[in-house]
Amino acid sequence: MNIKNKTVVIILLCIAVSLIIIALLFPFNKKLSNLDFSILDKNDNHQYELNEKLSFKINDSTLLSDKKAVWYFGNGDSIVSKENVDYTYKKAGKYLVTLRINNKFDFSKQINIVNGRTLTAKDSIPKIFCAAFGYVGEEIVFTGYSPSSNNWYWEFGETGTIDSYEKQAIYVFTSPGIYTIKLETEKTKYPITKEIEIFQLYEPFKEPEVIDSAGIVLNDIKKRLQIIANLGARDTRAYKAQVNYLKNKYICSDLSDVVVVVNEEKYNDFLSYCQGLHYLDGNATIIQEVKLDTIKCFRQINITQKTNKTK
Repeated sequence: MNIKNKTVVIILLCIAVSLIIIALLFPFNKKLSNLDFSILDKNDNHQYELNEKLSFKINDSTLLSDKKAVWYFGNGDSIVSKENVDYTYKKAGKYLVTLRINNKFDFSKQINIVNGRTLTAKDSIPKIFCAAFGYVGEEIVFTGYSPSSNNWYWEFGETGTIDSYEKQAIYVFTSPGIYTIKLETEKTKYPITKEIEIFQLYEPFKEPEVIDSAGIVLNDIKKRLQIIANLGARDTRAYKAQVNYLKNKYICSDLSDVVVVVNEEKYNDFLSYCQGLHYLDGNATIIQEVKLDTIKCFRQINITQKTNKTK
């Protein structure tokens, strides 16, 4: 064998020995060759969205049991963990997510964060949000939800016609009963329906065309304030109905502009007084007397009341 061939053989032997040594000393690489991670979105629409919690899951966490691992999210944020992690992006854009092992080995994937999700067929089906019940004379709010829709057609069951074309509608029922609410949009074939029950809050009485008796007005206001005092703290619907009744019938200005004088020594605006009467004092209060500065559109009301000590 000539010198040239000996040299080639020696070089090949050195390379082979080096590879064996590397394989023996660094089995780490062979283990990590199977490492991978996946990115899962919370709403499962296969789109990574702004402010959506994303889950970064390692396919085999046992490969990292004796190693250091750091997650880098491409925006300067990082999490030290050899387990699965959750992360939410606060800004849209493309990012390179990297799982770095022992500060040497990187496993990376690019992720695209978008501002919002793509609308689906389900987004064309509207939903109705409203209270399950209400009272005659109360302003009831109805809200429609459908990301794909722009036109709204509400029927509330009293008139037999379309009552509103707004996404959020307000309606006042004039009679008690169970009503079927109907909502259509430009996307629906048939209307979406929901039932609401309307109660009579108080026994109706016929009013004269012209109220010429101050006593009728004062007794009516006194009656409404006593109802507010007697209502449970959680009965906000009945409370709002009474306040709206007083406002619509006797007050021509903002409720906060009406002065209330209690027992000739305490003061409130009308709205704060009603709130305190309902939520704070409750049925421990007895309304004894009501006086107005003027019967129509009063701006000041003097109230005499006492605490019922037996409550």
